[in-house]
Amino acid sequence: MSVFAQKANLKATDNALYEPMDLAEARKNIEPAMTHPETANQAKTFNLAGKTYMLSYKEIAGGSNKADIKNYLIKATDAYFKAWDLDQQPNEKGKVKPAYAKEIKSKLTQLQEYLIGEGNNCYTSQDYKGAVALWTKYMEIPNSPAMAGTPKDSIYNDIYFFAINAALLDEDLKKKEAITMMEDFKNVDHKEASKMYDWLYQSYIANGDTVKAVNTLKEGIAKDPNNKFLFGSLINYYISTKKVDEAVKYLDEAIAKNPKEVQYHVVKGNSLMQAKEYDKAISAFNSALTVDANNFEAYSGIGAVYMMKGQDLYNEAGKIPVKQKAKYDAAVKTAKAEFQKAVEPLEKARAIDAKNISNLQMLRSVYMQLNQGAKADAIQKEISNLK
Repeated sequence: MSVFAQKANLKATDNALYEPMDLAEARKNIEPAMTHPETANQAKTFNLAGKTYMLSYKEIAGGSNKADIKNYLIKATDAYFKAWDLDQQPNEKGKVKPAYAKEIKSKLTQLQEYLIGEGNNCYTSQDYKGAVALWTKYMEIPNSPAMAGTPKDSIYNDIYFFAINAALLDEDLKKKEAITMMEDFKNVDHKEASKMYDWLYQSYIANGDTVKAVNTLKEGIAKDPNNKFLFGSLINYYISTKKVDEAVKYLDEAIAKNPKEVQYHVVKGNSLMQAKEYDKAISAFNSALTVDANNFEAYSGIGAVYMMKGQDLYNEAGKIPVKQKAKYDAAVKTAKAEFQKAVEPLEKARAIDAKNISNLQMLRSVYMQLNQGAKADAIQKEISNLK
């Protein structure tokens, strides 16, 4: 089309935006003008495009045509971005004299609200791709040159978090886009930022990238040494992959850097206990108690070690032939001695936290093994009252 035809398109678009509006006609006229060399570099063209798509959205907002709702909102936002860029270009005299800046900023501010709301509608209807597209487009607005100097909404990072949730629920987006967002969000000042380390770990495991999975957990733990969940995930990974030595090596390095961090000692004790390195486990738990003399987990851990040793010895005793009664009795006596050793630390743990059901259940089992039924029954009552 000729230059004159494109100018006519702009005028026709503008006319179609006034009552009686004909938005289909406006879209038909503005779209070729957005790509024609004579009008594609004019702020007016894209400002009109922004108006056209925004009004088109308003016309169908609340309706069932979700595809067009998403399409018009995204196109309106992109058109206003382009209009802003062109409006900031110097004129033939080398001076920048924006004609649409105030209007563009006003429209982009309105679009933020629409993008959030329609993103929520998509999420509710399980259109997670749509939710991500709209929420991430919303996030582009406060980061755009048009909004420079304007503070971000207080809910900006909340929307970011919701977008990540939506991406993780989509089979396509969770493999790449969600990971990219989480890698960024983990450094954001937000109450949910710490969750990203666990979510990233799970995503990398699902993608088969164990190196990044482990490094993510280590990074999260370095940032928050008290995060028991990340610590547990890392140690569980090592143990499940039969790499207890690596778990202990990592913990020893962490302890060397921060020997007063009691959680390192506790996790080391639990790791060694699961590897049945009982004496080393007890030593680790005792190290925890030198840091915190009233540490529940350390006392309960020591009790658990003695209980496991006793159970192992009982299992071995069960393999002795019946006719070797003396040998069997001696083996059972040795096993009971280990159960007896479990009583004191488990009782100390109980004194620190009388409502911990796991510790109470271990203590009850120990008393049962020691044939102290009255004490076992009393603890069972405590357990029942807590449930």
